[in-house]
Amino acid sequence: MDFALVAAVLDRIEKAEIADVPVDDVVADALASDLNVSPPQMAEAFSFVESTGLADLGGEGFAAAVQHAGRQYLAAKGEIEPSILEFLPKYVDDLNARRALISAGTVLVDEYRMALLRGRGIEFAQGLVPDAFEPAITEFLALQLYAAAVALLVRLSDGQPAGCVAEEIVAVELMGRAESWIEMEMETGRITYDEAEHATPTLRSLFELFEDDDVLDLFDMEEPADAALAGHSWRNQQAGVADQRIQAWFQPFTWTISTGYLSDRSAS
Repeated sequence: MDFALVAAVLDRIEKAEIADVPVDDVVADALASDLNVSPPQMAEAFSFVESTGLADLGGEGFAAAVQHAGRQYLAAKGEIEPSILEFLPKYVDDLNARRALISAGTVLVDEYRMALLRGRGIEFAQGLVPDAFEPAITEFLALQLYAAAVALLVRLSDGQPAGCVAEEIVAVELMGRAESWIEMEMETGRITYDEAEHATPTLRSLFELFEDDDVLDLFDMEEPADAALAGHSWRNQQAGVADQRIQAWFQPFTWTISTGYLSDRSAS
């Protein structure tokens, strides 16, 4: 996508934002005429900024808005990898945070794979799960958690939420590693302190995609039996909290198909 065209589109959206109005076909056609480009080209440019999360075109009572990611894109003169632009654009409004999640995911899977190949899969998995569940990790569960890590990253790349409790547990580790990546980038001067301060809290936008952060309760438990007790609590039942017992970690959520490493049967 031509940077000059995208910049012009973002500039027009910013003007619409100031005027507190949405961007419609009339605005797009007027900009196409001003820039002497075809309406299809202009439609593609508007679609690009919306699909990559650089701007919100508004509508239905909402004004248009240039997102933080859009301002980062302009500052970088459009020199942003397509994979970063395409990664969770509706949820992660920070290009550094997107890059951090992608990089952290790559390292996480690579390190996990090497640990399995070197016979240290259980040890690696124990460092991944909440402390209360470390003693319960077996070789089988370590392999299952590796599958969960791979599956989670595939889902996130497609803009989909975690498919089971195990994938949500991996997501917590992913966010922690992404935060460390951001800190490292700041320490090496690749990003500023202010950029890091904005990117870090944005990582938690994954919970918006998941529609809850119930998985964090697991990290406050003292032993695996606490998950069973939590499942019987009135609050959790009313809130629809997923079964968090370790034998249910790999049972698919209602929107996920029971296939591959996921199964409606209990883990063993």
